[in-house]
Amino acid sequence: MKKILEHLKNKKVLALYLVGILLLSTGLSYAFFIATSSVSGNGSISSVDTATVKSEGLAGDGNISFNEADIYPGHTAIASIKVTGTGENTPLLYNVIFEGTNTFTTPINYTIYKLDQNIEVSYSCTPTTKVVSGSMMYYEECSGNNITSLGSPIKSGTINNGKTTLLDNEVIITSPDGTITYYYVVIEYPNQENEQNSDIGSTLSGTIKVESNGEYPRPEVLFVGNTTQGSNGWYKSASITSNITSYTEDYTVEYCTTTSETCTPNETPTLSNNSFTVNLDNNSSEQKICVRITDGYNQTGEGCSLGYKIDGENPTINITNETVDKTSISITVNGSDSYSGITSYKFSKDNGSNYETINTSEDTYTYTFNNLESGTEYSIKVQVIDEAGNIGEISKEISTESDNPGDYILAKEGGIEAIKAKGTPNFANTATTDEGMYAAEDDYGTSYYYRGAVNDNWLQFGTNSSGQPLYWRIVRINGDGSVRLIYNGTSTATTGNSTMINTDLEFNNSRNNNMYVGYMYQSGQVHGLQTNSNIKTTIDNWYTSNLSDEAEYLDGNAGFCGDRTPYSGNGTGTSNTYYAAHNRLTTNKIPSLKCSDSRDLYTIPGSSKGNGALKVTPGNNDSTPTPIGLITADEVAFAGGVRGSNNTSYYLYNNAAYWTMSPFNCPDARVFSVWSDGSLNGDYVDYTRGVRPVINLRADVSLTGAGTSTNPFKVEGAS
Repeated sequence: MKKILEHLKNKKVLALYLVGILLLSTGLSYAFFIATSSVSGNGSISSVDTATVKSEGLAGDGNISFNEADIYPGHTAIASIKVTGTGENTPLLYNVIFEGTNTFTTPINYTIYKLDQNIEVSYSCTPTTKVVSGSMMYYEECSGNNITSLGSPIKSGTINNGKTTLLDNEVIITSPDGTITYYYVVIEYPNQENEQNSDIGSTLSGTIKVESNGEYPRPEVLFVGNTTQGSNGWYKSASITSNITSYTEDYTVEYCTTTSETCTPNETPTLSNNSFTVNLDNNSSEQKICVRITDGYNQTGEGCSLGYKIDGENPTINITNETVDKTSISITVNGSDSYSGITSYKFSKDNGSNYETINTSEDTYTYTFNNLESGTEYSIKVQVIDEAGNIGEISKEISTESDNPGDYILAKEGGIEAIKAKGTPNFANTATTDEGMYAAEDDYGTSYYYRGAVNDNWLQFGTNSSGQPLYWRIVRINGDGSVRLIYNGTSTATTGNSTMINTDLEFNNSRNNNMYVGYMYQSGQVHGLQTNSNIKTTIDNWYTSNLSDEAEYLDGNAGFCGDRTPYSGNGTGTSNTYYAAHNRLTTNKIPSLKCSDSRDLYTIPGSSKGNGALKVTPGNNDSTPTPIGLITADEVAFAGGVRGSNNTSYYLYNNAAYWTMSPFNCPDARVFSVWSDGSLNGDYVDYTRGVRPVINLRADVSLTGAGTSTNPFKVEGAS
């Protein structure tokens, strides 16, 4: 080496193409690398003392060695290290490092190969020279022995001065017998074919060894709860997102849902971006999910989320009973909640504008609204609230009792304004559905009548001679506030003979004179009142036997209209006569609630209107008043019947024929009747038809009930 330097100095080419000299310490040139390190496992997998990694250099041709101390660019050497992991199948992390001194300016390269067996490899290098641009260049030519057996390199880089991590986060799965891995490190001082004089005097010395990098990290799960807050520690909804962290690409995930402290994961989720979401169900107990991740090294990470009490379902509520008088409404409600349980009820009489809260967990509660206006409809609204803050609600229109039964009934139909707003129906059409109530003018003011297949116009009033309750259907509220009823029998059956007091009665026993169309009649007079018709006598007798004890509740002033006003003809004798109702209902299809001639308005004696003829015996001042009559054909038309058209759906249909008190035509006297198909037609007065009496309740009686067949209206104080 000294001769070479002297030769270069003599040639004055020291600073030109001289390749720097690599000086390696004796420890690097002639010794092998030895490194030892311990890495411990944890948990149930391995104890602190059972998992270790140790390293050792391999003696022989595979170690870095040089024939002389002078090294030129191009020199290459190889060293190997054996790493052994002992333990109970524990993945351990370690780094392969170079630690020593490197003062070269030219980067010293390294390349690493990894195998599971020992292979004899080495490099042979020969110093040589060549002339470049008239100058001598010194370098080495190296060749590898059995290097191709190492396969492809796993890492390359350059060695720093001090400590260089050649490989980081290497993994060994330990085994009781020791898992062995071999690393082969090729170190090269590259020949850059240019001036490398700055390397003269540089040295490379050190060792290759293994150091612990801790345990291989276990997989982890991070829970994120997405909730809708309820109250009192409850949630209306909750979904839990599990974010998975695994340091191996291959891993498996299982989960379970529980109301206990923990559970054994047994369901496989569908992952998206290393996460999955579980929506918790409603439950009366706190719920959570538990997750277990198993990574590619069979390490597990597991955990359980926070627990959530979920109730996202509104409680249910029903009004099971209601009691009404002239000043209060009492309602009994039943609440039910499947999860968090009931905490309170709220009661309102003004559709929720104002509430009173009752804190109770009872399923059934009775509440009374006091100091109410009589005869007034209230918009009752009740809420039931559960612990989670969910609300169940029910609304109902309930009216207080009234001295005026009309107000009580109308309130249930939405009130007067709502009824009037419906206008006038087309009376040429039958009414087959529940059309509710309409308004029309009568002799006393505005009347409100039921039309169609209604089922809320039931009223129970009086008892027959056998003590059975009598049922009626409300036809209309008269203009004076009294309420007109038609008989329905001793039950709420709507068809058959039981709906009538007589099934085969003649209206009169002769048809050969116009006078026989009259409910009362007199020869030679259109509006005669001398004699009772057969049907009036029958009705009067029935009244005396069944309703005379309830006379205080009945009104005789509203009367019953047997309109005998002739439309054509003179209405006497055997003249050809058509009466006003025939023209209204057959020709024009426009019924009326006004009586064309007040002489045919049958009222009790002393009434301010009508003929005052309602007595058992006409003209007898001592005779008992009988405030009972028949329905008019016009009232049938208002209810939904049509001349000549069948209607089996409206409330006056009973699958039988029965009389009205409206004259049809003469000679061969005929009166309107309702046929068994529900149509309006004229029948000869000596035909036999059924009888359904009609009465009027006074305007100042008080009603209770809802008007349904199961809860009919009732007159307070009456039997």
